[in-house]
Amino acid sequence: MIKIFRKIRYDFMEKNKTGKYLKYAIGEIVLVVIGILIALSINNWNDNRNKRNEELLLLESIEQDFNENKQRLNQTIRAQEKMIFNSNSFITLMANNKGKEVSQDSILKLKSYANSWYRAELVNSSYLTIVNSGKGNYIQNLNLKKRLAEFSTDLESGFEDDYESKESLNFMYKISYEYESMFMSKAEKKKLGIDIPKDSIRKSIDLLISNKSYLGALINKTGIESTRLAYQKKLLAQTDEILNEIKSDGK
Repeated sequence: MIKIFRKIRYDFMEKNKTGKYLKYAIGEIVLVVIGILIALSINNWNDNRNKRNEELLLLESIEQDFNENKQRLNQTIRAQEKMIFNSNSFITLMANNKGKEVSQDSILKLKSYANSWYRAELVNSSYLTIVNSGKGNYIQNLNLKKRLAEFSTDLESGFEDDYESKESLNFMYKISYEYESMFMSKAEKKKLGIDIPKDSIRKSIDLLISNKSYLGALINKTGIESTRLAYQKKLLAQTDEILNEIKSDGK
């Protein structure tokens, strides 16, 4: 093809057809430019397609993480709500000195909830890997990038009260250890060959629920748990927003 164009140019020059030669030369330049533009366009299309495919893989990885986070948060929030509700019932019972009005089994059930502790262990590895590998720009959805960054920041800065909450829980355990043998289930006592008179069990329960230090620790722990519950509900809302952004991006 190049030889043909060259021959045509030589024919024009030899026959002294300068005007036609200039027109032909311009036409040839235009064709070359068009060819270059087409090649660049194809190259850009391929590059954009490869970036889009890479973006979809990244979004899929993030989506898997946040579906897992949603499941963990929902499970933890349900357990935490039940724990806080029963802890508050136990606080009311202890503060109003109404232990005599409640059955032994009910009090032991409340104590079991009060001595529980919940926190969702969340996954953020895909997003951190993307950021650390420099592939953050592959994600074109700016709202999604913003929400991912906010979630990551909140996750890093949250749960600051864990230590205090666990300290209160440990303090409660130390107080209740003294009575644990009394609070064992009938099946556990039978298995270990322990026979404890009912009046002794009731006396131990009364001593525990009248313990002001135990009550103070429970009030402190329940307050912190309520704050963590609200925080985890916020993370759940952020998780739903991120999943919705991924779906709106063609996932």
